[in-house]
Amino acid sequence: MILELGIKTKNMRVVNETGTVALCCLWTPVDHLLGRMREFAPASADPQKSPVVLAGGLYGGGLNIMLRNLHHNPQIDTVVICGKDFSGAAAHLKSFLAGQVEVSEKSQAYEFPDGSVRDLPKLLVRGGGGAYTTDSLLMPAMFERPPRVLDWAGPLDKVFFDRLNNFLSGYRPSAPPASRPDFVELPKPRVETYPSDPFDQTVRARTIVEAWGEILVRLARFGRPVKFRSGKERLELVNVKAVIAEPGEPPPEDLKLMNVSPAQLEDYRAQLVNPELTDGMPYTYGHRMRTHFNRDCLDLAADDLAGESDSRHAYIALWDNNVDPQGRDSPCLVSVFFRKIEDKIHLMAVFRSHNGARAWPVNCVGLWGLTEHVCAEINKKQARAGGTPVSPGSLIVTSMSLSLDPADLPQVSALIEARLGRPYRMRGDPNGFFRLSVDHEKKELVLHHHSPEGETVGEYREATPAGIVWRLVKDGAVSDLGHAFYLGGQLEKARECLRRGLEYVQDNAALD
Repeated sequence: MILELGIKTKNMRVVNETGTVALCCLWTPVDHLLGRMREFAPASADPQKSPVVLAGGLYGGGLNIMLRNLHHNPQIDTVVICGKDFSGAAAHLKSFLAGQVEVSEKSQAYEFPDGSVRDLPKLLVRGGGGAYTTDSLLMPAMFERPPRVLDWAGPLDKVFFDRLNNFLSGYRPSAPPASRPDFVELPKPRVETYPSDPFDQTVRARTIVEAWGEILVRLARFGRPVKFRSGKERLELVNVKAVIAEPGEPPPEDLKLMNVSPAQLEDYRAQLVNPELTDGMPYTYGHRMRTHFNRDCLDLAADDLAGESDSRHAYIALWDNNVDPQGRDSPCLVSVFFRKIEDKIHLMAVFRSHNGARAWPVNCVGLWGLTEHVCAEINKKQARAGGTPVSPGSLIVTSMSLSLDPADLPQVSALIEARLGRPYRMRGDPNGFFRLSVDHEKKELVLHHHSPEGETVGEYREATPAGIVWRLVKDGAVSDLGHAFYLGGQLEKARECLRRGLEYVQDNAALD
């Protein structure tokens, strides 16, 4: 039986179309796998004789596509997993083929090629510390003979290829099936967005996952539908800034939402400070910051911050103008800036392009780990000079192009629904807070402006709420929309008390 792909992707390479073994290299680039195959296992790369039918990666959310292609090609009796896994994809693949799935009570609206729209129950595939959510058109029971999975995830080194060579030398394909199953189409999640200005979105939150939920809501509701030159269709917002007050180590429940295990997250964090390139990656952030420009910029930043408390030179650019503008694989993270304020090290990071569903939360946790690393290096240097220890502070992440793949909506819809359905609690306004009173003698509303620390910074006296509102707008005194709505309600309440000669008592605001 000849290989017949229902869906082709750029992460897939056909080796021998009559083969029956598939290689899945997860997040490792597929071309790197093929290059190593030619070096360490040349027989497995032979397009005429190899039992390997194809090699492919899952970078970019390809599990849904892989499962459909496996179902449509039942002659593939073995899948060998190799390479790096940052998302639990290996566990999800094994769970699905073993029938370990759960049909959710919730559904997702999908659009089909004929223009029809159908609600399909979500299918949850457990494993890897989280759950992969997909449509229920393709079920494990539809595989007459699920392929066996050999989980050899890890480095593509000589040990792996010795193992692969030994397996292939004794491998004999199973008897081919009598017929090929019908291809199960892959519908698109239905997307309905509101028109908006895509150039100015700011999110403030306490934790990474709280910020991520708000980011996803903004993308799903206000993302602008675009089609990139690669043909990818996305919802995009431009110049999105997230200010995270307490990044910290995510608790287990947050890791499940991110769909990563503690081990995978630790591996990613280690890569951010590793000066070496690994697994044939065209770049890594650690290599760019510590080796690529022939200087260890992380160590230089720590030196600078340990030596001068008010330095603004702890800035690291990862973009290389000599190679990146024309490169196929260029870094998404393009700069980091460490700023010391009192005894805290705050990190401001800029991403050229950013995947809002899969990459954003993991990147943020990695950046918090990067700040921890720099703080540790500063403290080592300052300990010798008797300096005051520092600790990580806020994380500010700016995404110049933040996008959401509509195919990822089933993965994150539960988080979006939870954010939309929660009771509203006003966030503390970084511009400060207000105390409102009524001066019955002068027939005025009196609003005192206080800094977040409680210092009085201004007074507003007017006869009407409108008079105070316009002065607040002119002064830029209020930065949070919820805070503005709250003040509007209190001003109207105070005006009524002023009109009727009643005592005014300001309502307490429910704060996050």
